[in-house]
Amino acid sequence: MVHALEEIHRIVKPAGSLIDIHPVAEPSPIEIHQRGRIDAVGALSVRQWCVDFQEADNALATATGRGLFALEQGGVFDSLTHYGSAEELGTSVKESIHKFARDAQSEAEAVPHVEALAARAAELLRTAASDAELIVRERTHISRLRPT
Repeated sequence: MVHALEEIHRIVKPAGSLIDIHPVAEPSPIEIHQRGRIDAVGALSVRQWCVDFQEADNALATATGRGLFALEQGGVFDSLTHYGSAEELGTSVKESIHKFARDAQSEAEAVPHVEALAARAAELLRTAASDAELIVRERTHISRLRPT
């Protein structure tokens, strides 16, 4: 990741900016929102993703520490992903795990966790109001950096 930031530094114009957006390295709550109430389904935690997100934090710290970029502004916000059903949640997250898994162990570790969360969501949605929303709340870093 540091090499990629070095290349970005090389091609960004002096008056340009780098916008970095990536998730925080922590579990993401899964919630059901209905009629002003929020029910917790559980927390989506894929170890490999948390490692990758922490590596992104470390790469940015290294790049700014080496003087390649200076932080102009930064913050954290909640990125919400809405799902139409528990089945859609399970399928989507398992597809992402499969796509980004680096090895069979990391995929085999994460899939049962996701299946259990999807089953829990389905159970809660069975008794929920018809307008209930299934949401994954992912804390996300955003930074604007300028080349130095």
